Amino acid sequence: MEAYIFDRTDLASRALAAEERASIEALIVKEEQVKIDLSQVASISESYADELFGVLVLRHGLAFVANHLRFINASDSVLRPIAVAMKRRGAHHAA
Repeated sequence: MEAYIFDRTDLASRALAAEERASIEALIVKEEQVKIDLSQVASISESYADELFGVLVLRHGLAFVANHLRFINASDSVLRPIAVAMKRRGAHHAA
């Protein structure tokens, strides 16, 4: 299982999130599962979480993302906006 490690402590730019999303999508094609290592991340904005993880859910569905990504080494304050973005976009994907 490949690991994708975020090396910045504060994640807040939609443009950077879109770049990260492209990299993660490329890994998903190669690997069955990708570990998302958030050990260095102290904060993540809602817009960043939406652009990266929310758009992944919108494109591929919540079940697909849940089956292919494993979040590791993340604080609750970092996981919360990710979960909100994924849930919100999952509702749109199902509609």
